[in-house]
Amino acid sequence: MTQSEISKPIHRRSNQKNYHLICAFCKHRGHTIDRCNMRAGILQRSAALTASESVPSSDAASFDPVSLTTPTYSIADLQALFSQVQALSSSASNSALSMTPGISSEWFLDSACCNHMTDNPHLTSAHTPPVLPTITTADGSAMTVSHVGSISTPNLSISDVFCVPKLHLNLLSVGQLTELGLNLFFSSRGCLVQDSRTGQIVGSARKVGRLFELTSLHFPSSSVSAPVIAASASIELWHSRLGHVSLPRIQTLVSRGLLGSVSSSPFDCMPCQLGKQPALPFNNSESIASATFDLIHSDVWGPSPVPTTQYSKAIKVFRSDNAREYRQTDFSTILKHYGTVFHTSCAGTSQQNGRAERKLRHILDTVRALTNAASTPASFWGEAALTAVYTINRCPSPVIQNTTPYERLFGTAPNYSLLKVFGCVCFVLLQPHERTKLQPRSQLCCFLGYGLEEKGYRCYDPVAKRLRVSRHVVFWEHKMFYSLPLFSAGNSDSQADPLPNLFPEIPSPSAESVNPISDESPPADPSSDESPTADPTFDESPLSAPAANPVNTTALSLASSDPLWQQAMKEELDALLKTGTWDLVDLPAGKSAIGCKWVYKIKTRSDGTVDRYKARLVAKGFTQEYGIDYEETFAPVARLSSVRTLIAVSASRHWPLFQMDVKNAFLNGELTEEVYMQLPPGFSQPPGFSPKVCRLRRALYGLKQAPRAWFAKFSSTISQHGFSASSYDSALFFRRSDHGITLLLLYVDDMIITGDDVQGIQDLKRFLGQHFEMKDLGPLSYFLGLEVSSSSDGYYLTQAKYTSDLISRAGITDSKIVDTPIEYNNRLNIHDGEPLPDATLYRQLVGSLVYLTVTRPDISYAVHIVSQFMAAPRSLHYAAVLRILRYLKGTLFHGLHFSSQSSLTLQAYSDADWAGDPTDRRSTTGYCFLLGDSLISWRSKKQSVVARSSTEAEYRALADTTAELLWLRWLLQDLGIDCSTAVPIHCDNRSAIQIAHNDVFHERTKHIEIDCHFVRHHLLQGRFRDLISKLKLVSVHPP
Repeated sequence: MTQSEISKPIHRRSNQKNYHLICAFCKHRGHTIDRCNMRAGILQRSAALTASESVPSSDAASFDPVSLTTPTYSIADLQALFSQVQALSSSASNSALSMTPGISSEWFLDSACCNHMTDNPHLTSAHTPPVLPTITTADGSAMTVSHVGSISTPNLSISDVFCVPKLHLNLLSVGQLTELGLNLFFSSRGCLVQDSRTGQIVGSARKVGRLFELTSLHFPSSSVSAPVIAASASIELWHSRLGHVSLPRIQTLVSRGLLGSVSSSPFDCMPCQLGKQPALPFNNSESIASATFDLIHSDVWGPSPVPTTQYSKAIKVFRSDNAREYRQTDFSTILKHYGTVFHTSCAGTSQQNGRAERKLRHILDTVRALTNAASTPASFWGEAALTAVYTINRCPSPVIQNTTPYERLFGTAPNYSLLKVFGCVCFVLLQPHERTKLQPRSQLCCFLGYGLEEKGYRCYDPVAKRLRVSRHVVFWEHKMFYSLPLFSAGNSDSQADPLPNLFPEIPSPSAESVNPISDESPPADPSSDESPTADPTFDESPLSAPAANPVNTTALSLASSDPLWQQAMKEELDALLKTGTWDLVDLPAGKSAIGCKWVYKIKTRSDGTVDRYKARLVAKGFTQEYGIDYEETFAPVARLSSVRTLIAVSASRHWPLFQMDVKNAFLNGELTEEVYMQLPPGFSQPPGFSPKVCRLRRALYGLKQAPRAWFAKFSSTISQHGFSASSYDSALFFRRSDHGITLLLLYVDDMIITGDDVQGIQDLKRFLGQHFEMKDLGPLSYFLGLEVSSSSDGYYLTQAKYTSDLISRAGITDSKIVDTPIEYNNRLNIHDGEPLPDATLYRQLVGSLVYLTVTRPDISYAVHIVSQFMAAPRSLHYAAVLRILRYLKGTLFHGLHFSSQSSLTLQAYSDADWAGDPTDRRSTTGYCFLLGDSLISWRSKKQSVVARSSTEAEYRALADTTAELLWLRWLLQDLGIDCSTAVPIHCDNRSAIQIAHNDVFHERTKHIEIDCHFVRHHLLQGRFRDLISKLKLVSVHPP
């Protein structure tokens, strides 16, 4: 309905039957108010105006007061709205305020009145200023103010009201109402009061003579963006919401009517006492700038840069202490460029920069109070600091006449209804892709603050270990997140609920029947291995919960109290029973049963969101004995060089890449050995029966032979579909047909499928689904921690999430970045620095860095160096590891690009660092291989013997390069790539090149004769051609 349509009288056509009816809204005949089209259109427009909600943003950039436009109304609109308000409030009292009998209850709007005034002495007590103003009337006479207070009714809360005993009238100040964010529209029929933020009409006044008497003024409790808070809250709650601000500042906000009705009761705040212990202050500075940003006070606490702003203001004076961070030439040059005067304090006299020092103390005091009250980990201090600044900017300051910095900057009062208690329990609505229909719709989180750029709340998700920013949040402000037993560090004595009986009846599978066995089954001959038994049940006694880790826990007692883990364990037991993993039997004489345990893991996606909760029953295979319950254990997995080569070929030939996963893969493997296992944890032996054990029929996870049994099962199954295993990577399977080639690369239970035979790929998926329980993951995106993104330019491999987690584990998220992974000419040895008291973290970090080299060849040499000190690392070795991580922090999203425009021409680069290790003077080999423009293989490895010359070191590196080259040629042939031409190898040592070409040996080359024969043999076979010394790509020397 358009504006012009609204302003026209719209009514139904009158007829004789309904002619006597008169609408109370539009005053037309033929219908009643409930069937009035005009009223329906206005209500529809009013609903549209109130549809939007405001959600907080801690940054000024996310809130633009200019964008909050006020809707315009025509005369007809106003008249219709007056009729609407009168009709809706006809049953209510004529006054918006019900006051003490005998005292005037009429309230009049007065634009010349500077403050709300009344002669009612029964005002709610509030903060009364020490000096009360004197009211001057129009005739020049003066009236005194006895006190200041507020009046509250179910429909209205008016604060900062002057009690003037001689007034004999109740006056509402128009100016004071506009300060609350209300717009007033005056016309010949009366006045309408509108909420400027929502556009909703919240009140009206009728015209009595030339005065406007208030008839109604409602503040809807459902309007979350209303600047006036109708609901009553305790002053202690507002103290927590406003970041533990002082009580006088809360009373200032109450007196201005910004917090609504607040119940006041004395209380003590321990976090404030702990976090804000004051010291004697210096004298306050008397200088006040005349305009915004004329004078800036600054100091530095930590490595926090000063960001630019969007206010288009010039900084005239910059005042700081005399610290070195401000005395740098670059910074002084910037200030001179913008014409800013630079003032500094005298050396050792920080009191001259007192305002900046005091504000830092104010922020840190608030941070300590917030973190102490919420018992949050120390790592959340940054979030607490952001929240502290957010609340400080919304609290009155006596320096600016008890207004808030937010009002000074934007000219409007902040919205206090959006403030919440830092560290409280909250529930964030999950996205549809993060849950199934039967899973919880929200995630339990910890509230940490307000969105920096988004209009939402910042909440910490303990499961995904990340911050969620959302507007769909429900708060429990009366409960602190880290006071919950599940997340409290001191809850080791708490008792968890017992794990429920997930399977009232657990059958003993057999080839003939899978019917469950009843508890009433009579006892059978105990000597029979296949005798029916009573079902084992979960223990009903409470299970004690140790100190909880809410994410990847290994405690059955903790997981038993979480419905997500319960469902995960149920799914695992379902799979075990479905595949017939065991039979329940008596333990034969002379045999021993191995133990088992539950292992819990949260599977995440590449973006860090939770994929699923995984509970796995794992056998304690470390107690197995060779020759008794296991023999061969080796099982091949795909080489990561094969993964990169397959992706490079697929990118060049524009083949699609698909990913599939085998659910409970090891359970498909069939055991040939006789293995017995104890009942799973949580099960108890059935009473009245002999003790039972599990005779394993399938390869349960944790058994030494489980990987081999699974691979044997998969290999034999896929061969039935016409696939052959590559002779050069046993985990690569291929099938050629008239339509093309289909390739499958297997890494335990994850597989990549590609090729140019589209129908063959679909047939393969169906075949696998018929023989195994498969999960089709669609296009390749996340494989073994590798993030794969595709575009028209090809594929891009990164490990950004893995790298970010590694940096967080090392605790250097706030450290500076560096340009190189290792210092120039840095030669570490085993005697550098002091021994580390605990080498666990060092070994974990280095082991993770080794896997990170899968997509980061730029750190291969640096990781190779620090890997040599795993046995006894020292402080300098650890510093070198941290330097690698700082380099990775600055190159977080670096990775490998496999271009779709790349050729499939193989070339190699070889180099050596002669006697580079200062400890044993052994050399380091380095090589890399490119398939067109795509890097597919590289290595940095110490040579096994000491080289007596650089020629020898280079030649040994050349021999290793030749061996890798031969393997890659054969692998590419299985991938359908023609490698008949010779491959160029680039080497920068002429002596090594000459030895490769000349069939001459003497005493200077006898010690490398084997490598010479190896390289020369394949050179003469034409597998690679003349070595080139001009082009140079690889260097294993430190940068």
